[in-house]
Amino acid sequence: MLEVCEKNSIDNKINKIIYYLKIDDYDSAINHIKDVMVEDLSSGKIHNLLGIYYEKKADFNRARKHYRAACDLEPTLIAPRKNLERLGGFRYICSNKYIDYGEEIS
Repeated sequence: MLEVCEKNSIDNKINKIIYYLKIDDYDSAINHIKDVMVEDLSSGKIHNLLGIYYEKKADFNRARKHYRAACDLEPTLIAPRKNLERLGGFRYICSNKYIDYGEEIS
């Protein structure tokens, strides 16, 4: 029962992070990312979001690092692979339209 409550809490925090990243509130996003990383450092989802944070801050090397970490931690996640491919592509475009946040529900 406790595991289910913790998972719901982390999912709610991840949804908040996605919201903050979409509205470009980077200070709130990184604060929430740090909170979730304290609870679960091995989450591929949170590394994907941290990659998005760094990408939006134009720190592309760190973004790639966290996208790769997300792929390694959770190989079944599609979002970090898409983001890594997009970031390494010849016609790179940083836009909310193309960033994959890994949302399950639109």
